[in-house]
Amino acid sequence: MALTPEPSIPAMLLSRVAAHGGEIVLRKKDRGIWTPITWAELGARVRQVGTGLQAAGFGPGDAACVLAETRPEWVAIDLGILGTGGISVGVNPTDSADQLGHVLRESNARVLFVENEEQLDKGLMVRDVCPALRRIVILEMKGLRDFRDSMSESWRDFLARGVEHERAHGDAWQAGVAAITAEQPALLLFPHAAAGKGRMLTHGDVLQLVADAVAMLAPRAGDERLAVLPMSHMMERVLGLYFALHSRIVSNYLESPTTLAENLQELQPTVLGADPQTWGRLYARANQAAANATPVQRAAYRWAIGAGQGSGPYAALARWLVLRAVRRGLGLARLQLAYVGAAPVPPEVRRWAAALGIAIRQIDSQATRRDASEASYRALKEEAYST
Repeated sequence: MALTPEPSIPAMLLSRVAAHGGEIVLRKKDRGIWTPITWAELGARVRQVGTGLQAAGFGPGDAACVLAETRPEWVAIDLGILGTGGISVGVNPTDSADQLGHVLRESNARVLFVENEEQLDKGLMVRDVCPALRRIVILEMKGLRDFRDSMSESWRDFLARGVEHERAHGDAWQAGVAAITAEQPALLLFPHAAAGKGRMLTHGDVLQLVADAVAMLAPRAGDERLAVLPMSHMMERVLGLYFALHSRIVSNYLESPTTLAENLQELQPTVLGADPQTWGRLYARANQAAANATPVQRAAYRWAIGAGQGSGPYAALARWLVLRAVRRGLGLARLQLAYVGAAPVPPEVRRWAAALGIAIRQIDSQATRRDASEASYRALKEEAYST
C-alpha cells in the first residue's frame, strides 16, 4: 500500500482545507446543540495554534503535551504542534500528577496544554521537576479569574499572541509545513498510565497506518463518526482523527465523557472506531435492557440474537422484527463501518454484534503487519494490551 500523496499530517490537512474549505469536518455538542466547524475554520485555528507556539519559541523537534478530554481544541492543538515540526504528546486526562510529570520529563516537553483548573493543578505540582517546561496554556479559565502565574496563560491570550506573531513575521507557519518530511518525528506515545518509555512515530509511520486502514475499511466521504476515546490513545488519534481527516469523515465530539450513550443515540453515526471496552459496554447495556423488559420481550430478544447469528431468512426476519430496534436504541441504526485496533473483541461480543448485522473489523491485519513500520505496529499492539 502506497503512502498518502502528502508527506506529513499537516500537509494532508492543508490539502483538504484548500479543496473542501466550506465542508463540515468537526462538530461539538455544546448545551444541547451540535455546533459545526468547517475545514476552513479548522485550518485557521490550527494556524493560530502553530503561530502561537512559534511566538513562544517553539520549533521543529520540540515537544508539547496535551492534558485534556477529547474535544475540538485538542484537535487544533495537535495539528498546530505538528505543523511547526514539533512532536505531539498526549496525556490521558485521568492520569495522576506523577504520571504527568513522567511524560513531561521523558518527552522534554516545552509546552503543556491543560483543559481546566483540575488539570492545571497537576501541572503546577510537577513543573519544578520538569526542567524543559516553559509554558502552560489553560483552555478553560473557570475558577481561575484571579489566577496569576508567569509560566501560565489562557487559551485566548495564547491564540491572540499567535495572531500578532503572524502579522509580524508573515507566512512562516505555512512555509514550515511545506518543509516537514515523512521521516520527521510526529507523535510520542506512552503506554497506559504513562509508565515506561514512549514510542516515537514519524509522519510516514502515521500516514502508512492511515493508508492501510483506508484500504481495509473503504470509508466514504461524508460519513459520520463519534469520537469516544481519549485523544492520548493511538486508536483515537491515528485510526480516528487522522483516518477521518484523510477520508473526509465528519468527527463528532461528545458533550462530556458521561454523555456517550445519549450522544451516540442522538447522532446514530455511520462509522464507529472504538476499543473492545466500548463494545463490551454496548453489549452489557443491551443485555441489561432486555433483562428489564417484559417476559415476552426477553424471549423475543433471545430468539432474535440466536437467529441473527445465523444466515438466511430467519436472520433477516430477526433483525427486521426485533434487532433493528435494539440498534436504534444503542445509537447504531445507521452504522456501516465498525472497527477496533489491535486488541480483539471478546467472542461473545463479536457474536452479539454479528447478530445485529454489525461486522466489527480489526485493524490488526496481515496487511498492517506487512506494510506498517515496526515502530507503528508495535505501538498499536502495546496500546491494545496495556489498556
